[in-house]
Amino acid sequence: MKWKVTILVGILLFAGLSASGYMLYQKQQVEHTMVDGDVERLERILNRPLVSVDDRWMSEAVERFDVNTAIVLYEQGGKLSDEQWVYLADLMTFEQFQRTVEAGAPLNVALPSQTLLEGLYSLNDEPEKWQLAHERIDSSFLNEHPNVLVRAIHDGNSEAFIDLINRMDEAAIPFDTVEQLTMEQDQQLMLEALQQKGYGSN
Repeated sequence: MKWKVTILVGILLFAGLSASGYMLYQKQQVEHTMVDGDVERLERILNRPLVSVDDRWMSEAVERFDVNTAIVLYEQGGKLSDEQWVYLADLMTFEQFQRTVEAGAPLNVALPSQTLLEGLYSLNDEPEKWQLAHERIDSSFLNEHPNVLVRAIHDGNSEAFIDLINRMDEAAIPFDTVEQLTMEQDQQLMLEALQQKGYGSN
């Protein structure tokens, strides 16, 4: 009986060591693949048994501006902090942004400095990104963060501004502030949109 126990313990120990060696090897493969930028191979490795995403990998991908790697890591269970998501969203193409959102990345993100939405309003960015965000985000989030209107004004994004005032509740819109800013920046389309809503100088 004693020898059977010894054999069983030996088998379990061998299996444990084998599993540990396997996981260490896979982690090394992930790290090499990230350096090479081979996202297809990275995805294949992460789909193998017993391989889970290390938070450190996501940090490294973000630090290297490696959007594609970050997306694959997120899709495979990696975690994106709010700061990382806001940062990456600004770097992404529309296709990358849509893929990340469909993988579960939240849109109702607000940092002390800005919301996720505010980073999408630049006229140098792809408008499809903020349009997708507007379509999917709950209007209550917009009502709670009226500064999105201010950002749209400063960025000169009339289309985003008009869409916002149509989606937000009347009581949530700081009309006096918004009107003053649009006049200061000579945003005629925005002023006209305000007037069409029944607000602002006529």
